[in-house]
Amino acid sequence: MKKQKIALALGGGGARGLAHIGVLKVLEEEQIPIDIITGTSMGSLIGAMYAQHPDINQVIKRLKSFFMSRDYESLGLKFVAPKNDQNPSFLNQLVKDVKQRIVVNIAQSRTGIIKTERLSEAVNLLLDAGNIEDARIPFACAATDLNSGDTIVFQEGDIRRAVTISSSIPGFFSPHQWDGRYLTDGGVTAPIPVEEARTMGADIVIGVSVDANHLSPMETPHVIDIISRADQVRGKLLSRLQLLTADIQLHPQIHNAHWSEFQHYEEFIHSGIVETREKLTQIRNILKKKDSIFKRLFS
Repeated sequence: MKKQKIALALGGGGARGLAHIGVLKVLEEEQIPIDIITGTSMGSLIGAMYAQHPDINQVIKRLKSFFMSRDYESLGLKFVAPKNDQNPSFLNQLVKDVKQRIVVNIAQSRTGIIKTERLSEAVNLLLDAGNIEDARIPFACAATDLNSGDTIVFQEGDIRRAVTISSSIPGFFSPHQWDGRYLTDGGVTAPIPVEEARTMGADIVIGVSVDANHLSPMETPHVIDIISRADQVRGKLLSRLQLLTADIQLHPQIHNAHWSEFQHYEEFIHSGIVETREKLTQIRNILKKKDSIFKRLFS
């Protein structure tokens, strides 16, 4: 008899995406099988790591080793993270921490603040070389074409390059030219790739959003704050709509953490564990119900 396929659709969110590890940890401990993984941005990195090596302890060990290395320090993310409770937007951070003329020069002369090579080097350390189709769990990751506005899904080819493109946060990392396209972070159009998981044959999709749960109140904002917040609200709305299309919806409590705060990785992992544990009964009930329907259809 045909077996129902369970997919994980892992959303983007920078450091907040480390909550995906907590989700995977609980699912693995509870022996809930994952047959397909789709990911966007940080979700693509965590998803690819697990798809290559479906052992969450091995994934955690590799990540911790990276965060303690000079390679992580070389990314320069500590200079990007906001201080205190600022609105988590790169424009806001730059305007407050750097002279205005430098910001203008960067905007006019560069397509990204951090060198894309740094991101590629980090991905190369965290993923094995190889193609997407070589992964032990079927995997795909999403990117966005800035020219057409389309979501581009990588299901084959160099896994490191695909994840690097999917994780290239607009404004921080330069877009990538690929087969006549201009590709950037998949979170622009597919913050939670649920539809992409169904296209790959998933019967049940567990969607995981790592968007900030709460937005800090704005006080005397300037024009850049307002533009940035409007973009953030629009992104949250799209994430919410895509999450609702999943059969099971997980949204770990990560409040208003900035995408670059990787030093808090243990807190993010814990939030994923807590959310999945709290919804474990619901997850099992939905899987059981779907499995019953599935058996009646294919018996």
